[in-house]
Amino acid sequence: MAGPRMGQGVLRRKPIEQIEEGDASERLTGTLALWQLTAIGVGGIIGAGIFTLAGTVANGTAGPAVLISFLIAGVASAAAAFSYAEFAGMIPKAGSAYTYGYAVLGELAGWFIGWDLLLEYTAIVAVVAIGISGYFNFLIEDMGAELPNWMLGAPGTGDGHRVDLFAAVLCLFVAYC
Repeated sequence: MAGPRMGQGVLRRKPIEQIEEGDASERLTGTLALWQLTAIGVGGIIGAGIFTLAGTVANGTAGPAVLISFLIAGVASAAAAFSYAEFAGMIPKAGSAYTYGYAVLGELAGWFIGWDLLLEYTAIVAVVAIGISGYFNFLIEDMGAELPNWMLGAPGTGDGHRVDLFAAVLCLFVAYC
């Protein structure tokens, strides 16, 4: 019995022209335009980076060097954006990173890339929720109310912290909507 031949198994690849073959009801359709895709990218970058971490990092160990780290992150983000633009020009099919990975590296790599992208968006929501929770806690304290320590953050982030309750509820709400 011979091993898997080219075109079979998890390393199989289809020519780009055949990626969307099948019934019209089974095809992916590109529904996001330039502005929607830009909003997703900018929302992830600004929400997770600038609004939630800039003050904490600048006030902590980085100090004024936080500007340099944001410039480096901006260059890396621009490189990723140019890579996606190049992929979209070379492989104009629906499916985003999965389709690009599948067409170039094979089915297994495409599968990992697709799931990694899903996990990245999940992590972005979690980081933004933690940042919003911090702002919510400051707001509650400024109003004169005091919340119990167990619900103010994850273990290891402060005295008596057990769970960031507001962030968890916010993530569940976003997942529900």
